[in-house]
Order: sequence, then structure tokens, then C-alpha cells
Amino acid sequence: MLMSLPEIERFLDRADMEGFACFLLVVGFILWVGLLAAISRVLGRVSPEHRKMEPGEVWVNLIPVVNLVWPIVTIERVGESIRAELSARNRVKKKDAFGKTSGIIALVLVGVVLLLPPAGIVTLPFAFLYGIVYWAQLNGYAKRMTEAPREPVVVDEGW
Repeated sequence: MLMSLPEIERFLDRADMEGFACFLLVVGFILWVGLLAAISRVLGRVSPEHRKMEPGEVWVNLIPVVNLVWPIVTIERVGESIRAELSARNRVKKKDAFGKTSGIIALVLVGVVLLLPPAGIVTLPFAFLYGIVYWAQLNGYAKRMTEAPREPVVVDEGW
């Protein structure tokens, strides 16, 4: 049975939407922290000479106002760090994007959600899906870096 627009408005007024919105906000924050932990873990597996960003710098994404620009920087630097590490290990595949594409798409979709709320109803599920894809790609790269042995470092003993 379809409801008319005034009936939907009355239903939403009676429903505890503030509590539901708060719940969604808390769940979103927990997922965001989980993603940042995964990014930090991936950067921890990249050797220091190939890192474009330290694992601790990932947490800068939690600072208000800074987090408007820093996620883009994070995605680019993490992608370049993964690329450098896998190139050094000769483990680069032809179609590797190193998570940059899915990460940037997820950020753009989140930006649409925040800037254009009516369009956010449509783009939010896609932003969520691309975020999951980015997270899964990072976990795959972390696994590839764990499986691949590093080339032994030749140390000049000086004699």
C-alpha cells in the first residue's frame, strides 16, 4: 500500500529519526576508524624507503577541517607507497591501480552526499560500496606484501 507524501511526513515526524541519525553517525565513525586502521596497517607493511607517508599520519584524517583535504592526500600517498613497494618486489600486475581509483571515487561520492543532500540518497549506497571496494583492495595489497619476500639488502661492511 502506497502512502501519500503528507502521510510519510507524519510518519517520519512520529518516528525517532534523530536517534536513527545518531546511530548512523556512530556506525559511520566506527567504519571510518576501521578503514584508517587498515590504511595504517598497509603502510606499516611498506618498507620505510618506499613510504610516501608514515602510518601515523593516517590519523590526521580525524582532525576536523583538515579532513576536508587530507583524505585525498592519504589516498594518493598510500597508492604511491604500495606501487613503489610492489615494484621493488617485482609484484606489480598490469591492471593495478593501487586503490587510487576506488578511493577517489568513494571520496567524490561522499562529497556529493555532503554537498547535495537530495542526491545523497542515491549516491550514499554507491559511496559505501566503493569504500568497501577500497578497503578490500588495501587488504589484498597488504596480503600481497606479506606473501612476497623482500629482496635481501646488501650491506657494505666497509672492508
